[in-house]
Amino acid sequence: MHYQIMSICDFVFACSIDDSPAYFTYDNFDNMIIIKSKSSCMHGLDDFSQIEPYMGTLVSHESIHVVIKKYQGSSVSEKLDDLELIVKRGEQAFQITINNFAFATDTSGLVLV
Repeated sequence: MHYQIMSICDFVFACSIDDSPAYFTYDNFDNMIIIKSKSSCMHGLDDFSQIEPYMGTLVSHESIHVVIKKYQGSSVSEKLDDLELIVKRGEQAFQITINNFAFATDTSGLVLV
């Protein structure tokens, strides 16, 4: 039997029911979930007005989570976001999580130094 590992295949839009900020995640299938904050939904505001240049990176990053989850399980996949490292930019050092798009050098959304 041949299994095909798919990453993100579809998008789902939702509104948070608590006070969490807007965020991106994935579900148990192959969907990337784009969740607006409750406050923004209630006031008709856009949480993602500046996110368009990062959409490819966001999809890549969530796809990595989906594939890791299929091979290793959700606990391993979720730990990816908890890894922290120190990145130097010029004379400044920053402690960041591995999934910091501002410091990524490719479209994976992962910081690898």
